[in-house]
Amino acid sequence: MDRELTILVGVLVERRKSSSRWISHTWIPVGVMPVADGLQPGDVLVEDDSVTRYFMGVSELTCFAAETEAYVHNFNAEVPALYVVLRRNEDGSHPLPWYVHAVTASPYLAQDHDDNADDIVERVAMPAEIEEAIKAFVDHHHVEHAFKKRRREGIKEEEHLFGKEPIFLNRERPSGGRLDG
Repeated sequence: MDRELTILVGVLVERRKSSSRWISHTWIPVGVMPVADGLQPGDVLVEDDSVTRYFMGVSELTCFAAETEAYVHNFNAEVPALYVVLRRNEDGSHPLPWYVHAVTASPYLAQDHDDNADDIVERVAMPAEIEEAIKAFVDHHHVEHAFKKRRREGIKEEEHLFGKEPIFLNRERPSGGRLDG
């Protein structure tokens, strides 16, 4: 089995009317689906007064053998999920104001993208066939590593050297008793 697993997925996103007075609508990834022939980015799938669902486009979901710990963490959650990352379309190359930047099964990578305040990162349900494929990949490549606490060897307590002020001073009280003890 290869050390990478790549699955093509179609991304669905909804444009919803906003209750905020500062923005008219929000964009929210709502799911992924198998790639379907005939759908183009920007195609409207469902439309009503408050919500429009679009086919956002096709993205590669790639899993790496070196990152299986993240996928195990994802499967330990109540419901395994995929994370969709949308990025603003500033150059006009996409028919919608946002485009699919990434789809990942790694909550760690999703967190990295979430740190960028300009991206939209949403957790969506993982389809059963994708879950089976990733679980088989993890079962084949995951190696559990025991936690080992590092031991610092050769550490010496620092003696008071000329030119260095000690943190704690051994001072005497006027009555002859010590202040620190």
